[in-house]
Amino acid sequence: MVIFKYEMKNYRKYILVWAAALAVCIFSMTPVYYSMMNSAGAGGNALFETLGSSDFFQTVGMSMDYLTTPLGIYSFLTSFFALAAGIFGMHFGISIHTREFSGKTSEYLYTKPHTRGEIFRAKAWTVFCGTLIVGLAYLLSSLLTLLLFQPGFDWWEFFLISLSLFFVALIFAAMGLLAGVWFSNNRNPLLTAGLAIFTEYCITSFSRVVGNRAIGFLSPFSFFGAAEISRNHFYEMSYVVWYFVLLAVCLLAAYRIFLKKDIPFRS
Repeated sequence: MVIFKYEMKNYRKYILVWAAALAVCIFSMTPVYYSMMNSAGAGGNALFETLGSSDFFQTVGMSMDYLTTPLGIYSFLTSFFALAAGIFGMHFGISIHTREFSGKTSEYLYTKPHTRGEIFRAKAWTVFCGTLIVGLAYLLSSLLTLLLFQPGFDWWEFFLISLSLFFVALIFAAMGLLAGVWFSNNRNPLLTAGLAIFTEYCITSFSRVVGNRAIGFLSPFSFFGAAEISRNHFYEMSYVVWYFVLLAVCLLAAYRIFLKKDIPFRS
């Protein structure tokens, strides 16, 4: 508990800045996109036909028809804000471990009266709570935005779409914990997180364009497609099962590596 409180205090500003940034972005951008789509619809169908004939919306897991539904724009924006959430989660997970090595505080931490298991669990809970705060801020801001500008939406579908951002951030946070424990001397965790998220997003886009679901299992961005949520009113179960398997594997692997990892002490 002592380590958890200390880490939450250290990362408090970092978490709140990310939460506020995502909340402000979804609140400010959603009505703008609704206005654009309404104007295009009132002026004719040229824009819809042009966009609908392209493969762009296929890469983000939705059709042009779905985009014109009450939750279409929101899910479209969420698919892009999930990129930012993924970077936040992975960077958080990596840096909470690597800063002990880059800041040369690992010796101090490991000589305190706490076991390695306690240290890892405290750091993992810090990452989880930070990710949860960001996800809740996004959900509440999204709810307020849609109530103001697009009432009459499907509440369950909205909840699933909004919750998908939290799930994406959480799985990348778990991957970040594993990467941070494995490569503790990483001097640029933000660059690592950005490159990893970009690669995963490209994998998802490729799998959707070629229509190969097997490739989609390689990227968490594939697990919570808006089209599947709209069609089934839930996530695709095969992806959900694989998601929790992957989450458990990352956390257990990070935990085992952390328990056995050699720590370079200064003489």
